[in-house]
Amino acid sequence: MHIRKEEIKDRAQVLQVIHDAFGQWDECYLVKQLYMDNDVLFGLVAEEEGTILGHILFSTMEITSPHLQIQTASLAPLSVLPAHQGKGIGSQLMERGIQTCRNNEDLSGIIVLGHPAYYSKFGFTSTSTENLDAPFKGNEFMGLEFRKNIFPTDGNVIYAKAFGL
Repeated sequence: MHIRKEEIKDRAQVLQVIHDAFGQWDECYLVKQLYMDNDVLFGLVAEEEGTILGHILFSTMEITSPHLQIQTASLAPLSVLPAHQGKGIGSQLMERGIQTCRNNEDLSGIIVLGHPAYYSKFGFTSTSTENLDAPFKGNEFMGLEFRKNIFPTDGNVIYAKAFGL
């Protein structure tokens, strides 16, 4: 298995992986709209012998405050085919995705809404996002800051339009 950047030719297979992982089409509609709106930073796929086993997507996000405007990445969704879950595919996609984001000097961090026990393994915390004005609150709303305390305490989170927030 290897991890690579998502290509246009992968789209149908990626959407099927997302559907199968979540058991519904909602996340697929989100991904399609993010692409149509040109709000995707990048996607990665985990592929084995021409079959896509997993996918991760990062889209544009801003955090603004009266004193600062920073670009961050929104991580959504992370999907692995049900038959291949628990084999480290999601972790490999996460690690490569985080490194790709860190290599982008325009990005200050990543925001995710997800399971704290899983995402905390990669450095995500809810304490980094607790003072942000965002449509989500609580332990599931987490951030990974690329520099300590880069997220402003009075910041307003602006998701891409496709999220409908």
